Amino acid sequence: METPVHDVIIVGGGIAGFATALALHRLGVKSTVIEESEECRVAGSALSIWSNAWRALETLGVADSLRNQFTKLSGMDLLRNDGSLIKSLNFSEGSRDIELRELERKALVEALCNPLPDDQVVYGSRVVSVKQLEGGYTEVHCEGGQTMHTKVLIGCDGVGSVVAKWMNMKEPRYAGYVATRGIAEYPDGHNLGDRAKQILGSGVRAAFLPMNANKVYWVVVFNSSGQRLTNIDLIRKEALDYVSLWPSMITEAINRSPPETLSRRGLSDRWMWPVGGPPLYKGGVTLAGDAMHPMTPNLGQGGCCALEDAVILARSLSKVLVTTDPPAAGLPTRSQAQEMQQIEHALRSYTEERWRRMLPLAIRSNITGAVMQLDNNLVCSIRNMFISRFLTIDRFLNHTNFDCGSLS
Repeated sequence: METPVHDVIIVGGGIAGFATALALHRLGVKSTVIEESEECRVAGSALSIWSNAWRALETLGVADSLRNQFTKLSGMDLLRNDGSLIKSLNFSEGSRDIELRELERKALVEALCNPLPDDQVVYGSRVVSVKQLEGGYTEVHCEGGQTMHTKVLIGCDGVGSVVAKWMNMKEPRYAGYVATRGIAEYPDGHNLGDRAKQILGSGVRAAFLPMNANKVYWVVVFNSSGQRLTNIDLIRKEALDYVSLWPSMITEAINRSPPETLSRRGLSDRWMWPVGGPPLYKGGVTLAGDAMHPMTPNLGQGGCCALEDAVILARSLSKVLVTTDPPAAGLPTRSQAQEMQQIEHALRSYTEERWRRMLPLAIRSNITGAVMQLDNNLVCSIRNMFISRFLTIDRFLNHTNFDCGSLS
């Protein structure tokens, strides 16, 4: 029996995977998402969603429901580790009003997944290998022996992507520091306002971002050799030890975080060079989200850029993946070779557009992290003085002005 050919298979049911599937769905292109977990994967704490990502969420039709759940932050205060102010930034004072909300990952993933037809997501299936077939289609092998053929394969399976490895992408490079994250719960309300706070020390920093009236997202970042730590009690203790003498709001938040919200991970990145490495597309195969451009979170753009990817990739593919009306009588149909050539052209257009955006952003995020993680007290004092005098909204957040455009 001949194996049916899918138009699009998406590996990974996270933010990038479900956003891409939803964008294609809005355009009338059916895709199949393969997710290895047994149900919608909602693990993780929270992520920053900036103006550029809100434009993508508006295009996908899910922005308003999320806005109703999470507080819009009015600005950011940069503090020394003794609590004194370095710089206060108001998001309304730049050339464009900045929108930042801290979203629970669970809420974002569900908002992207719920509008999809049930038959478009295959849970409990893990992709183990990929093979390109003669003629251009791609064969996907899943654990358990299931085999699927597809015209387009999109790897949205994160930093350890099976698809990226098949495309010979290099392993992400460790940045030299670790982030511990959590969500603090305040059943009676936290009364901490609507401003993000970032506390800068020497080799250590912390961020503190209200999500709504009862929850606050926090992160502690510290220089480390990258040794793994999995015991939740030790993860909490380690974070507390790094900020034990810092403002009490951060230590209280760490203590208020349920164990299931805590995570600890070494931070890494891989830059999207257009030349000198493996191509960012291969026949009908490409990547999106962390699978394509793992980036340090110093600008809060990892999830935001995955949403941009989804809109731009779906728009490119929709021009060639026509799944609605058959050709009118008497008109020639495309051969498989012609169709795959058009798909390859669409993927080339997508990757060329994305590396121009992602390469400078990843470099900037990496440099920002290196500056923030300086561990010499004198140099840190000079850094803080520079921030106080020269940092402005337009300089600091101009990358959030990006608009991925509509789906049409």
